[in-house]
Amino acid sequence: MNPFPLCPLFVPANKLDWIEKAERSEADGLIIDLEDSVPLEEKGKARDGLVEYLSSEEISKPFFIRTNPLTSQEGRKDSSSFGTKKNNFLGLMTPKIESLDELKDLPDTLKITLLVETPLAIENLASLASDIRVNGIALGGADLSAELGSDMSWDSLLYARSRILAYASINGVFSIDSPFMQIDDLEGLEEESRRAKSIGFTSKFAIHPSQIEIIRRNFLPTDQEIEEAKEIIKAFANSDGGAIVVNGKMVDEPVVKLMKKKLMLAGFNPDN
Repeated sequence: MNPFPLCPLFVPANKLDWIEKAERSEADGLIIDLEDSVPLEEKGKARDGLVEYLSSEEISKPFFIRTNPLTSQEGRKDSSSFGTKKNNFLGLMTPKIESLDELKDLPDTLKITLLVETPLAIENLASLASDIRVNGIALGGADLSAELGSDMSWDSLLYARSRILAYASINGVFSIDSPFMQIDDLEGLEEESRRAKSIGFTSKFAIHPSQIEIIRRNFLPTDQEIEEAKEIIKAFANSDGGAIVVNGKMVDEPVVKLMKKKLMLAGFNPDN
């Protein structure tokens, strides 16, 4: 499993002065957005400004750059502008991607997070997620629901979430749940964060700083869960490799794998 932020926060690429504010927030990652946050007439200026910013500034938190769709002229300009290695750069986040053909011109060393926003992307996840450049899969619920003609309720997007989680697990990459769009509904955010974590998502987008604490609290393991994970991993390591019982709980290899993921979420090396 790749390193990943639990709660990446969107920052518009045409408001670069917001980056420092976002770095001071409790978000543990940033998404610098060249797509929906930036009006069409400002996209070129925003891209050039971000290139200049990154040439002289270091971003202290892990960050993605969300491009415009790679099938568009703006998207192709975006992808060719940000291939250089920067500290904490997690790669490009590619919206509305539907086929591997869209990635053909990108270097093998450039990491990609797939932003799944169309029915065809859901259908093609098996091939998309297996590409060596892919380090994560994210759900864009607003665009996907618009394509489907559905609302953004949990049940409406559960199939898409399940497909994303299956292929993220198969390929050992992280998964980011869709942003919760009702900024003033913190109870709704709490419930959706809890559900997303329970079915296997490793993180969830934040679109406003007020959402960060709730998302992090729901995705981070508790102190009790951390201690339990350490105990189970240690006990299994000292066994003969077969199923054992720890504090009344049956433990085998899949359980140990889950415990290691919990420790990674909390920032611990599960092998130490």
